[in-house]
Amino acid sequence: MTVAVIAGSGALPGLVLDHSDALLVGLEGVAQDTGRELDISARFEQLGGLFESLTSRDVTEVVFAGAMGRPALDQTKFDMETLQMLPRLLPLLNQGDDALLSGIIAEFEAKGFAVRGAHEFVPDLLVGEGVLTASEPSADDLADAARGKAVLTALGALDVGQGCISCAGQVLGLETLYGTDAMLADVAARRGERLPSVGGVFVKRAKDGQDLRVDLPTIGPDTVAAAVEADLSGICLQAGHVQVLDRDAVVQAADQAGLVIWASA
Repeated sequence: MTVAVIAGSGALPGLVLDHSDALLVGLEGVAQDTGRELDISARFEQLGGLFESLTSRDVTEVVFAGAMGRPALDQTKFDMETLQMLPRLLPLLNQGDDALLSGIIAEFEAKGFAVRGAHEFVPDLLVGEGVLTASEPSADDLADAARGKAVLTALGALDVGQGCISCAGQVLGLETLYGTDAMLADVAARRGERLPSVGGVFVKRAKDGQDLRVDLPTIGPDTVAAAVEADLSGICLQAGHVQVLDRDAVVQAADQAGLVIWASA
């Protein structure tokens, strides 16, 4: 059994590699910063070539790890096998990320590759229920978290996003195609425009029915810094469904800033 990590940006691909003997696959146009030499280089437009490379290296399992944006496809670069997939994949480009990722998983599985989640290799990344920080959530924090959870639950069927910021019953931000960092930065830039100008909770959850093998919700030290910049009071995570990268640094930064982080169902 040989495993291949199809790497996006961020620390997660390196963590999976640290906990396995996996091969490293890089996709053109997708930044990956593991600091390691690629075993296989590929293009989105040439998935047939990627399948052949994986098979030639006796790969039977693949892991998608790290952030990947939607690719800008070059129509002159498609190989024949990818062209045959387009009638199935192109309609998914006009849907949410879950639909597109599910379609990509289906193509890999149809070729005989088992798709596994990064958390299967680094299980201690998943946050369990409870408070991570020294401080506990206040009654206002809990109310804001409940509001954010309700909003995300309502939007889950629309495949919109994994994050919401709520303060005093008001929704300050929703995670969309541009991701968590963009949402937090937008709230930080607009906090002075109207009340409430401080406080609130960033809620991070998987979408209902989401395939947790890919695009598992993730936070790290940069998320804490962005939440502090947005003058939030807390971060609430879905227990068992969110990864915390560099947990010691996350907790230390949150404690220093007086930010509470907890996980609940």
